[in-house]
Amino acid sequence: MLNEALKAVEEYRNVLKSNDVNEVNKWISKDFIGYFGYYNDRDYEVYTGASYKLSNVETFESYQGKNTQWQYTDLTSNLRSENEIILSSIIDFYFSGKKVASALAIEIFKKEQEGWKLYRQHMERYSSS
Repeated sequence: MLNEALKAVEEYRNVLKSNDVNEVNKWISKDFIGYFGYYNDRDYEVYTGASYKLSNVETFESYQGKNTQWQYTDLTSNLRSENEIILSSIIDFYFSGKKVASALAIEIFKKEQEGWKLYRQHMERYSSS
């Protein structure tokens, strides 16, 4: 089951790299909860599945022409249950080859009826460089 879960995570990351927000949003669980504390202009935000998908649409529109890239450095991965994998990673985010953000992320993917979905996500600013 671990290999199946890791394969799903890799598929999600490949979809993320495609910058196709409709495909990315298909990976977000309707029960998603996200805690993001990596912003420079506010403390943190909490997202539900619906609000995160809407935010993704706005965010991906702002990425047009910026050649976005996400670089993951996985720290840990383990099955939390038969149908859930929990991962910790450092995610470096780039615009046109220049790093613009770095976050420490904990992500949980859950196998739902439609397949694996991003179920929980907690991100904190990792470094300022």
